[in-house]
Amino acid sequence: MDSGVGGSTALRTFREAVENTGHAVYWTDTNGRIQYVNPAFEAQTGYSADEAVGSNANILESGVHDDRFYEQLWETILNGEVWEGEIVNQRKSGERYVVKQTISPITDDAGNITRFVAANEEVTELRTYQNRLERQRDRFAALLDGVPVPLVLADYDDSGDPVVKQTNDAFRETFGYNGSTIGGSSLDKFIVNDSKAEEARELNEQVQHGEQVRREVVRHTETNGNRTFLLNATPLSYDDQCEVLATYIDITDRKKAEEMLERRTEALEDFASVVSHDLRNPLNIASGHLDLLDDEYDSPHIDPIRNAHERMQELIENILLLAKQGKSVGETERVALDDCVARSWGTIDTGNASLRVETTKTVHADESRLRQLFGNLIRNAVEHGGTDVTVTVGDLDDGFYVEDDGPGIPESERPQVFDTGHTTTTDGTGFGLSIVREIVDAHGWTVTVTDSESGGARFEITDVPTAT
Repeated sequence: MDSGVGGSTALRTFREAVENTGHAVYWTDTNGRIQYVNPAFEAQTGYSADEAVGSNANILESGVHDDRFYEQLWETILNGEVWEGEIVNQRKSGERYVVKQTISPITDDAGNITRFVAANEEVTELRTYQNRLERQRDRFAALLDGVPVPLVLADYDDSGDPVVKQTNDAFRETFGYNGSTIGGSSLDKFIVNDSKAEEARELNEQVQHGEQVRREVVRHTETNGNRTFLLNATPLSYDDQCEVLATYIDITDRKKAEEMLERRTEALEDFASVVSHDLRNPLNIASGHLDLLDDEYDSPHIDPIRNAHERMQELIENILLLAKQGKSVGETERVALDDCVARSWGTIDTGNASLRVETTKTVHADESRLRQLFGNLIRNAVEHGGTDVTVTVGDLDDGFYVEDDGPGIPESERPQVFDTGHTTTTDGTGFGLSIVREIVDAHGWTVTVTDSESGGARFEITDVPTAT
């Protein structure tokens, strides 16, 4: 190889050193014409020494960088300064590759630049890997921002504080902090009040021990003050490190509505209890005097009065039931419909009525309230169909039905049958089917009324989750 450099001992020693280096090394004159290349250059670029020496270094240009890029490079080295940076070159085959390049000016004894030495470390695979990571990071950020719920990714420092790594748009909008404000800082510093610091510390300990945490918390927002959130904190552990992905669902308005409903329900229960007490006292007195009259006189008016008293008592009980239970249910459990119907049937005076149970389904329900539902539908069937009515309970694809072979319900009356106080009998209270609807609504089910095959009334309860 012709180095074109002369035979000085220093240059020969330098050339011997670079012959065996793994980095591509070459030098040029001040016009960029290549004077020497080492074997690593040949392997890296695909150009042989004979092809490269005498050619301009621009044979490596890939077209990726604009003229201004190379102008600044030349301006740097012509001023006697070292240029360092990444550059995309092109091999003889046309394949592009990335190098970390250092170009150093070489001067003579007078300080004049005589040539430039370039050392190229190929970093193509590293850059490809970094680009892939950047794309994945951008994709992850886009996914986070697409989630409409406030979300934050954090890791833990040595003191156990969660340090923010990334937040999404919903988090920044909800809490009022942008990435530059909160990024790299303790999350608790910004959103946890001092009064909640101990609670937050216990939560962080749970997550660091690998526990998923789901609880209601009060957190501070920059724009709306303290708000109540449903926090779901999921630990992400790897390489002896622990991160946490936390979502914050604002339930402040829901909590306020629940608290207001509880207050109203308590007030309604108190009112109903007072009213029922005030009604029962004179009713009990009237019933007592009626019994005394019955002992002394044989009057045809006594039984109608007694029936009226009994109806008033039933009305009081139904009012209390509606007031105290309303549209809420307790914990649901697995309930076998056939067993629940049988127990309801056994508590009702059904006379000569008969029951056909054609279901083996098990559902998730509040068992006591489901028995009330069956009880009211059975009473309704006996009241309207007579004491010899047949009541059938069977399965639907997404629920069950209760039907009878009585006279049925005229289509014109069906929209009103569930209204409180609606009744078509002289001894009915008008609360039975209203209570049925309340129980159905409380479970999130749906009830409709139609005809049975025999022309009687058929109540279909749907949207009922089946227990497997």
